[in-house]
Amino acid sequence: MHYLRFVFMLFALILFPIKSFAVDVMVTTDYWENYTNKDGTGFYLDVLKEAFPSSQYNLIIKHMPYKRTLDMVEKGKSDIALGVYSGDMSDDKYLAMKYIEIDEVDLLLKKDLAKGFKDLNSLKGKNVVAKIGYAFDGYFDVPVNYKEKPQLLGMMKMLKAGRVDAVLDYYDDMKNNWDKAGLDDSYTIVRAVIINKAYFAFADKSKGLKDHFLKVYPGLVKSGKIIELGKKYGIPESRLAK
Repeated sequence: MHYLRFVFMLFALILFPIKSFAVDVMVTTDYWENYTNKDGTGFYLDVLKEAFPSSQYNLIIKHMPYKRTLDMVEKGKSDIALGVYSGDMSDDKYLAMKYIEIDEVDLLLKKDLAKGFKDLNSLKGKNVVAKIGYAFDGYFDVPVNYKEKPQLLGMMKMLKAGRVDAVLDYYDDMKNNWDKAGLDDSYTIVRAVIINKAYFAFADKSKGLKDHFLKVYPGLVKSGKIIELGKKYGIPESRLAK
């Protein structure tokens, strides 16, 4: 009987060696093409996997609106949120202050309006939309009618219908929704109208995870791993941490 119990325990260790000891880590993130793909790939997710290997950590990825990811971390319902700007949360204490990349936000608008575009102040008096929680209104030095909506596709359809003048979001995501929104070549995307550093944010309860990340991340940068992962998803080296 003792022999059978020993054999059973041995098989259990062979079959479930990792899951038995891996620490569950809840990660909440918005969906961004090439950064947090729904199939578990993407630059941000690959960086996480390098910092938190599966032999020790079980990353549980939950996609949800950006603003909610921040709330989840602040309330301790999630361990980590991704792609966070300084100032987006109630306190920068949540950020692991080693930036992941220099984020670039793009602008979708009619070509006629784009002809006179120099910077965001060119949108004075225009109707501008972005996703909930992005808070891009702080980047304007002139009055605009800025609003936030839950879904990119809905905002692009609003542009098509003439209800808004411009959409602030990300190039790859907007191109993915281009045909669904019914857009044609009378529209264009102006690249990098907002540039800011993006970080990972950690809940207060997850200080151990944060400390671990801050310890291992510089090594990933120094070894060239971050540049390698960035190139995998077409991110220019100039935007990656050095």
